[in-house]
Amino acid sequence: MGRRAINRVLIVLGLSLPLLFEIRVSEMRIFFLLLVTVLFLLPVVAWADGQALDRDMQALEQARDLAAMRARMAQAEQVELDSPEAWNWRAWLATADGDWEQAEEIIGQGLERFPESAALELQRTALMVRGFNDVGNLGAMRLARRVRQGFERAVELDPEHVGARTGLILYFLNAPRIAGGGEARAEPHLEELKKRSLASYYEMRATLAASRSESEDALTFLTKALALEETSGRRLNHGLLLQQFNDYGQARAVFTSLVETYPTHGAAWYQIGRTSVLAEDWLEEGRQAFERFLELPAWPGDPSPAAAWWRLGQLHALADDKASARSAFEQALALDGEFEEAARSLDQLTLAD
Repeated sequence: MGRRAINRVLIVLGLSLPLLFEIRVSEMRIFFLLLVTVLFLLPVVAWADGQALDRDMQALEQARDLAAMRARMAQAEQVELDSPEAWNWRAWLATADGDWEQAEEIIGQGLERFPESAALELQRTALMVRGFNDVGNLGAMRLARRVRQGFERAVELDPEHVGARTGLILYFLNAPRIAGGGEARAEPHLEELKKRSLASYYEMRATLAASRSESEDALTFLTKALALEETSGRRLNHGLLLQQFNDYGQARAVFTSLVETYPTHGAAWYQIGRTSVLAEDWLEEGRQAFERFLELPAWPGDPSPAAAWWRLGQLHALADDKASARSAFEQALALDGEFEEAARSLDQLTLAD
């Protein structure tokens, strides 16, 4: 798959992927990205016993307050814990710790208790995607079919589950035809999504428009989604879309508003800094934003500390503070010795001396 095709895949999988995570595109594999997109989709339909827990956890997730999420789970009552939502959130927190084996074990136990839970089936399918990094091409095709079947099973269990439907749509849009992919197969599910969540439908259309560089259509669709259901994720995507189309002033305003609402939203802090780098402006504000990002607990899927140090080094270089820039690039490489962009930036700085 060529670089242009992979770039399109990255954007179709989610507006935030190439921009938010500072992905080194040439090193990524298409199906592994589904993990980022799907693994952290939240349950849409709450069961009675887990409703309060699920509502509280979703609110804390909106704010990206990981410490409070752990505290809420620790304080959950027994009746709340005996629910699909509790099993799902326990697995989610295990992935936040990077303990994938524990997450898989938790999901397995949850499905034994609640075999008809679409949310748990979706989580199990998302965890399955990790296997693409460890198999060859033939094994990847077999695993791709299992992933598709997992998404289809989740939709079958609960046709109203927006996350399950979205996961299946993303699969069809990005999987090779030999593994059952194709836009024609996605289209009926997009129409079903439209019936169940117009906001999610508009967001998906915005993603597709962005993949085609149709900036006006992408912004129109996302604005419609935000008007119907404003979430921190959609607000972040709005800023990223503006950033993608070089409207740095508006992007900065969106990200700044987001951290004013949610002070622990690390991704928004990171993007304030990244916007400063791309615009070559607001340098002090960008420096403070990166430093705030580095103070916060790591959030699953957010840019790495190494990426933040690299971008911080770029800000220092823009401010003509070569000593601080060198120190930041070296810190990025200390955290990730294979960080090619940071190594290149350090070499360029050295050549300029």
